[in-house]
Amino acid sequence: TLSRSWFRLVLTFMELLETSSTPSALMQPHIMMLPPPCFTVRTMIHCGGPGQMGYANTQQKAAGIHTRLYSRAFIIDDGTRRVVFVTADVGMISQRLRLEVLQALQEKYGDQYRQDNVVLSGTHTHCGPGGYFQYTLFMISSSGYIKASVQPLVNGIVKSIDRAHQNMRPGRIYRNRGELDHSSINRSPHSYMNNPEDERLRYKDNTDKQVLVLKFTDLDGDGIGMLSWFAVHAVSMNYTNRLVSSDNMGYASYLLEQDKNPGELPGQVRAAWTEPSSELQSDISNILKHFLVYDTVQRTVSSACLCQTKMCAAFGPGDDMFESTRIIGQNIYMKAKELYATAVEEVTGSVQSAHQWVNMTDVSVPINSSHTVSTCKPALGHSFAAGTTDGGGDLNFTQGAVEGDPFWDGIAGALLGRPSNETKECHRPKPILFNTGEMNTPVPWHPQIVDVQILTVGSVAVVALVSIELTTTIIIIIIIIITAVQVIIQLILIPLKHYS
Repeated sequence: TLSRSWFRLVLTFMELLETSSTPSALMQPHIMMLPPPCFTVRTMIHCGGPGQMGYANTQQKAAGIHTRLYSRAFIIDDGTRRVVFVTADVGMISQRLRLEVLQALQEKYGDQYRQDNVVLSGTHTHCGPGGYFQYTLFMISSSGYIKASVQPLVNGIVKSIDRAHQNMRPGRIYRNRGELDHSSINRSPHSYMNNPEDERLRYKDNTDKQVLVLKFTDLDGDGIGMLSWFAVHAVSMNYTNRLVSSDNMGYASYLLEQDKNPGELPGQVRAAWTEPSSELQSDISNILKHFLVYDTVQRTVSSACLCQTKMCAAFGPGDDMFESTRIIGQNIYMKAKELYATAVEEVTGSVQSAHQWVNMTDVSVPINSSHTVSTCKPALGHSFAAGTTDGGGDLNFTQGAVEGDPFWDGIAGALLGRPSNETKECHRPKPILFNTGEMNTPVPWHPQIVDVQILTVGSVAVVALVSIELTTTIIIIIIIIITAVQVIIQLILIPLKHYS
């Protein structure tokens, strides 16, 4: 533990995408329900432009802008070691994007910012640019690798770190947590109920409602910024949307920054308040009010679609996706602001970081004292094709499927190759639809070796895993993660039990 309780830190952000001052010709009056000014993005304004990342919808081409996208950088230095946490308004951080950012940082700063002490996190908006991946599965819907998307992302993330690097000053960190209701639901309740009853009884709800806040101040107690985590999918802007948007998490950040930086323009504020993506998101969506069924305008509160699944789109609490974005973002903002104001538990101690590449196809996981299992190559099942309440899939696949379909299995096998017996046995009882872990043409379809990272600041540990979504009660995945984290924590000699 340090003899002093303060850290050198700074928080700042930079707009991700190069913009012009021309208002979007595609804006409609009700879009102005969100206060941020709307501008065209030169790399993304035209119809038929780059695909958006999130819904895997090949028709979701960017055609205007709803809210700007930002990168916010947080640097913490204890006098000996330094860590960087960046949260960017994108769907996720790809390995390729991360490596390009690290290369740019190495050219500027040498070994000061490295793969072990720089964490990049996406807010998980489903309405940002695509085209910055190196795996086929993620490139299909965005029409491949798009340099016009990648370079602005790299430039914006690096610029936010540059600004933070140039403005380091002594400060303190405080932690607080609470719960936020009426802002999230389980987006696959049918699948959730397939978890064993004794497992479900361990939890009060079928979603994680905790909000965790880290409050940053200078030595005089004046606010510098805040990091706040809340487990909700950034899908208030549903899959019918064609506008670039930071969604509910980005709007919450905007509200916090306008509150704490009165009179400042977005992107020009003195401090950053932000909502990075949470660790438990994949089964938690923005709160559902109804489905809109396009052919009949029929509404239902059921978690199942009553017609062709692609004809249904889930809505949040508002009358449209713009109002839902505002409501959910406002709820997150208000709770984070409350926790920020009442945060008194100071975070003290040293700063540590570690990184390791993990082959996720070959991890041995002890289930108990007598039983050990092993991971295997990735594959997508029939339930993947069913989608969720945020937006259904094609061809009426259903959630929770444990049996395949000879017709679709035959077509997928003939076109893409059949899974090996080893892979089928490993994934059982999940029926495999797309055997992505064994598909390598034109490039590998699915990552197998992934980044595993941890940053520790005093008693706070941030675990970073590239492009992964967890459900509330998938214990086997949690065990895998804990196993990987224990390995890298051993590298920095910090007991896991001391961290939260």
